[in-house]
Amino acid sequence: MQPRTLALIITILPLLTSNGVYLLSAYEGFIPWCMPYIDGCTTISQAARSGNAIFIYRATMIAYGVLLIWFWIYAKQWLNLLNGHTTKVSRIILWLGIVGAIFLIVYIDFLGTTGEVNRFMRRYGIMIFFTFTPLAQLLLLKQHYDFLPSMSGGFIKPITIKPGVLHYQLIVILLMLIIGIISIILDVTQNKTYESENIVEWNFSLLLNLYFIGMIFIWKDYRYSLKNDSSRD
Repeated sequence: MQPRTLALIITILPLLTSNGVYLLSAYEGFIPWCMPYIDGCTTISQAARSGNAIFIYRATMIAYGVLLIWFWIYAKQWLNLLNGHTTKVSRIILWLGIVGAIFLIVYIDFLGTTGEVNRFMRRYGIMIFFTFTPLAQLLLLKQHYDFLPSMSGGFIKPITIKPGVLHYQLIVILLMLIIGIISIILDVTQNKTYESENIVEWNFSLLLNLYFIGMIFIWKDYRYSLKNDSSRD
């Protein structure tokens, strides 16, 4: 699978899955009908573990976690191509992304189970995913901004990254940061409610996935092969 295709899949798959299981669980009567991004009537996990939704959610999101690992491996190879060698930053991005994806899989694996240990694994699994993945995204964006002034020469075709794509990703990152700050403020001031916490969760998850749209355009000409490592068409 080529990088651009992979970026497309990891953008669409979690959006279809999270919204799909919400609709299914609401249809089956396990959760109320609402606009979860605005009303916060339920959590993603509650929608995902209710009725038949849990089977769909587990299967697709574990696959998503594996694809995320694959994505970060591609991202490291891409940065190696831009730099001409492996850098410390590319390794950090790789491991932040992989660890985040692994803990997402841990969270999914324990979803729908009972017990304190299982609850602990779910809580910290999703927390690490929602911390490490945005950090990896931010560092990847920073690398692209660093390369922007010198995006010519060195390849069969000059590498070009449109500034607008990076600006889009920066806006997504800033919105995630704003949502995180609002959540902390609500928590510290003891104004956090069940609904506000759910709104934060749904929208933060949405933004995290929307970031990858930018990679579809950045990787539009990027090709990877095991034989020739990575290349540009």
